[in-house]
Amino acid sequence: METYLLAILIIVTLLLIVQAVVFIGFYLLAKRIVELVERVGQLQSRAEYLLQNTEPVLHLSQQVMTEFKEAAGYFSQGAQHINAIAEMVKDETADVKNLLGDTTALARRELDKAKAQAEQMQKALASTTDKFQRTADIVQNNVLEPAREFSYLMAGVRRAVEVLSAGKSLPVNRAYQDEEMFI
Repeated sequence: METYLLAILIIVTLLLIVQAVVFIGFYLLAKRIVELVERVGQLQSRAEYLLQNTEPVLHLSQQVMTEFKEAAGYFSQGAQHINAIAEMVKDETADVKNLLGDTTALARRELDKAKAQAEQMQKALASTTDKFQRTADIVQNNVLEPAREFSYLMAGVRRAVEVLSAGKSLPVNRAYQDEEMFI
């Protein structure tokens, strides 16, 4: 009988240890999610900074092209060179604009992915917490309650065996220990 109680105690202890390990895992997972969200915030601020600083560069390059075209009238000899430079500036501007467009799209996609992953992690954390609570309730109802009832039943059987094996009853002026506790 004590072996059963010891086994139940060991099982309950192991379950409590598993529960503690799961909580530690949840803590580490939540900490990792917070770090990931902070990194996403930094990436977003960098992308916004890049977007804000590219528009003045594009505007400035357009102004430079206009000034080069005006100077071409004054410098007829260098007109061909200036036109070639202007074409290269246009190509580079288009490449930069495409690159910035791609970078912006990529940054937005990554930000959306990070948000989706953060939402998935929140859902997973909520689901896991709910499952853990249900498991704790099941352990409470299906392991601890029957163990408690079994303990009560064993106490009754032990008392019955003591009464049956005692043989002769004690005198009236002498009380049993259980009776003293009851009174």
